[in-house]
Amino acid sequence: MTRGALPSAAALAALCSLGAAPLAGATPLPSNRDIYIQVSNENGAQYGSGPDNEYFINAPGGGLNQLHVTTDNTPGGVAGQVTTENITASSDSGTFWISTTGGRGYNDDIILLFSLTGAISDNFSLSIKSSGYHWTPSTAGVVDPVYEDGAVDETFTKSDFRYGPQTAKPGPGNGWSLPFYSGQDISDPSTAQYLMFIDLYVGNDNLRDSIDSGDAKVEFDITGIYDQIASFNAYAWVLSANVADSSINWTNNLSTNVTAPGQSGFSIVTTAAIPTPEPDTLSLLCAGLAGLAAAGGELRQAAPLPAVHKRCGGSSASHLFVCTKLSDHGEMRGSDRSGPECRAPGSA
Repeated sequence: MTRGALPSAAALAALCSLGAAPLAGATPLPSNRDIYIQVSNENGAQYGSGPDNEYFINAPGGGLNQLHVTTDNTPGGVAGQVTTENITASSDSGTFWISTTGGRGYNDDIILLFSLTGAISDNFSLSIKSSGYHWTPSTAGVVDPVYEDGAVDETFTKSDFRYGPQTAKPGPGNGWSLPFYSGQDISDPSTAQYLMFIDLYVGNDNLRDSIDSGDAKVEFDITGIYDQIASFNAYAWVLSANVADSSINWTNNLSTNVTAPGQSGFSIVTTAAIPTPEPDTLSLLCAGLAGLAAAGGELRQAAPLPAVHKRCGGSSASHLFVCTKLSDHGEMRGSDRSGPECRAPGSA
């Protein structure tokens, strides 16, 4: 397009017909396992490696039995359960815990996966506070654990979604097989979610006389969700393990079959109405283009328009003029500033 020229009606129509653009900066994960991931924490990964401070999801197989999401922090609740909150509001808050029942008896670090369907609103906000036990990872396991209240206390926004959209979460298995929430149809593209990983900076263990039975505690406050499904899942990193060292190999078990045993997870389903946005420049342009097409006009600039500030009809006042008259050939006139087609915005 030459400088100063108006775009064609066809080009504008194509622009107006575009749907919601993908979230800037987010890309689908290349594989369900054998991949590196970045966390969205401001301070990065607690035990990340490489120049990008990443975690490695190894997960060659198994890894679905020892890590659980639970709303019961007593010893009787460590096996976890599937929790689904159905709300009509655009915000929610709550608490859940991440427990372990594995034979090793601990995980050095817990990483939270938060994911969300649909277009992400500009006013989206997720506040996460984590609490639990922290120790220096070693081959000796849990040594001198210290309880940290608020190990992570951070708010995440739209720009913190780094991955997606995709219909399944990473983890063990031959290809993509793990849903974000129980009963999800991972073959349905409308269930695709955007993802962010959040390092909780605490581990968990099976010392049931500890605070919260040794579980990692997660307190959340979320706003700006509209007619969407939000999901929380957990991952565990261990320095030294039989399956592999210094990697993520475990996640909470979920199935596309709601009746499958051993599942745990936390999700929110909201039916809050999507707010009507104020019209932006493109919306107004599209509306004008539609009106022009209805009038049988064609968007053309016959001659360069004069400066926007002019005097009309001899008036001494200076106005910004909107010329609305179409010529017989469908031209948008911009040179006749004295006729009835020349008016100031808001005037009859």
